[in-house]
Amino acid sequence: MAFETLFSPLRIGSMALPNRIVMSPMTTDYGNLEQEPTERLMAYLEARARGGVGLITLEVCSVALDHRYMANSLSLAEDRFIPLHRELVDRIHRHGAKIQPQITHPGPESLAPFFERKPGFGPSVCVNPAGMQSCRPLELAEIPGVIAQYAAAAVRAKEAGYDGIELHAAHAYMLLGSFLSPLRNARRDEYGGKTLETRARLLLETLEAVRAAVGPQFPITVSLSGYERFPGGRAINETQRLAQMLVAAGASAFRVSGGTTDSLVTAMVMSSDFPDAINVAQAQAIRQVVDVPVMVVGRIHTPEHAERILAAGRADLIGMARPFLADPEWPNKARAGKASQIRRCISCENCIDSMRKAQNLNCAVNAATGRELSYVLTPTAQRKHVVVIGGGPAGMEAARVADLRGHRVTLLERQGRLGGSMLLASTVHAENEAFFQWLTQQVKDSSVDLRLGTEASAELLFDLKPDAIVVATGARVATPDIPGSDQPNVFSGAQLRRVMEGQATAADFTFLPTPLRNLATAFMRAISTYLKPALLRNITRLWLPLGRRVVIVGADLAAIELAEFLCQRGRTVQILEAGKRVAPEVGHKRLTEHTDRLDRLGVTINTETACEAITGKVVHYRTATGASRTLTADSIILAGEPVAATELYDRVKDLAHEVHAIGDCTGLGLIRKATDEGMRVGCAL
Repeated sequence: MAFETLFSPLRIGSMALPNRIVMSPMTTDYGNLEQEPTERLMAYLEARARGGVGLITLEVCSVALDHRYMANSLSLAEDRFIPLHRELVDRIHRHGAKIQPQITHPGPESLAPFFERKPGFGPSVCVNPAGMQSCRPLELAEIPGVIAQYAAAAVRAKEAGYDGIELHAAHAYMLLGSFLSPLRNARRDEYGGKTLETRARLLLETLEAVRAAVGPQFPITVSLSGYERFPGGRAINETQRLAQMLVAAGASAFRVSGGTTDSLVTAMVMSSDFPDAINVAQAQAIRQVVDVPVMVVGRIHTPEHAERILAAGRADLIGMARPFLADPEWPNKARAGKASQIRRCISCENCIDSMRKAQNLNCAVNAATGRELSYVLTPTAQRKHVVVIGGGPAGMEAARVADLRGHRVTLLERQGRLGGSMLLASTVHAENEAFFQWLTQQVKDSSVDLRLGTEASAELLFDLKPDAIVVATGARVATPDIPGSDQPNVFSGAQLRRVMEGQATAADFTFLPTPLRNLATAFMRAISTYLKPALLRNITRLWLPLGRRVVIVGADLAAIELAEFLCQRGRTVQILEAGKRVAPEVGHKRLTEHTDRLDRLGVTINTETACEAITGKVVHYRTATGASRTLTADSIILAGEPVAATELYDRVKDLAHEVHAIGDCTGLGLIRKATDEGMRVGCAL
């Protein structure tokens, strides 16, 4: 596919874009406490410019020095910021990309309560969902001063050499978006929430002031939620009217997203529960009433999909954010006809949760994101023979990176296929499959000496004479010892994994009549090399070794994803968990999405429980208050707990000058840990 429309030029006012691909703004917190761009931020953005994007929209730049959005976010509130922004612009321009900052006043989202000991402000009293701090209403007398701050920041952006600016008025948050949305604006004055005209007044006056300050040709994009997707929020018909008002006031283009923000889930960043290209209909509706370019953003992952949207005339530009975290070379690969080599975002929400937990954006599938200065794939000065043991995600990433750097790499995998636990992870959570396929194909296409079906014995390692050994053999699953767990209707998580992956023995097929167990073992082993997530998903729609009522003991991420998977295959599932919360290894955004999904599927969750015995089809457990209870189930699954398994590392640690243990064999860490440690070791060898 040639992607002719995607790579055709376009103008936004005086800005000439080389293609229709836009990197949407994402908060990184890569600035510093002085609210300045840092070398880290510049390297991160420069990697995306080098990757072929047409336009980069820089993250939030506050117009007010005393109202920052994040601890290390950016500002254009004073002239002293101009030189560093000019340096950033120059570095992006060297690669042929354009760049514009997102201009905003954080308003209710301001961190002023923490840094300045004063409240933020908004249209009415409302709560900052991240800091849980309430803001005060903005006084009428203060509004001209705030508008002047916007205009002054826009002038500084122009002086720094930016190609345009974006005014943030989306998602019913920050100052302009809060005034614009009926969800937050409860004022009764001329800026009040009763009508669109009064709610839009602050945005319109700000846009007019900015336009007057920067001149008639300087591009101004306005970011809007087409549909706020919340009861009482703004609908698309109002946004159509609003867009026409904004064009008359000086808007050069629109970036159309959707949704709002709330206390736990940034709902404008859509999870895998939402369809791809979710905002396209809203973008098309706005495009039908204005004569300026309209950009759409939201779950557009592939160049094929982007091209179809543009070719059908539903939008003029494609905005993407998280796909560029996963692969900064997305545009270059698409242009070169290598779309299949794009590393896909898997919608795992790690990027959002990493910001909430550590205020430090990172990507689960691309460990180099935000660490472009330290994770550099420079050719090695000393070529080594590196033996990687284990073909799961950590081992494959280490092998891939070491090979790219010029080392001679041998990868030993005892199974007849690559992927390790990712096969089942991609079966029960289909979004993982794109990364599973990408990583395995990268290894197969490399010069790595791939040896499948090979045990890493001491004799083999002695013969290979490695300079470095990387152990990436995964975790061991510890199954709880519960009276009655030896019944044929009780399964361990490790047992189910062995069965599904073709690694089971006859003893694992206790659910089958004795004469069929050896036959089942031979059959599953015969097809194990050919197993793919999509194939397993289809097979399990036809048959599973489980009854209709299932109890799962344990509720880590793998267990709750299994619960979702089983419900989608007609099972009724209940969960017993000893801890206080399910999936403690994931952050709030992903956890909220999983628990919402479990709720929709009718899964009953019992936490702080102790499973005491299993008798026939009855599970006996005790609650946190000591009360004895029972659940009835046809099948019981003991999910178990992944624990570190460093036995192999201990056996081989003296067989080479360098020996490393990475991934889950040192303790559970999900895909993020696997890729990070694989990249780190691959770069350090």
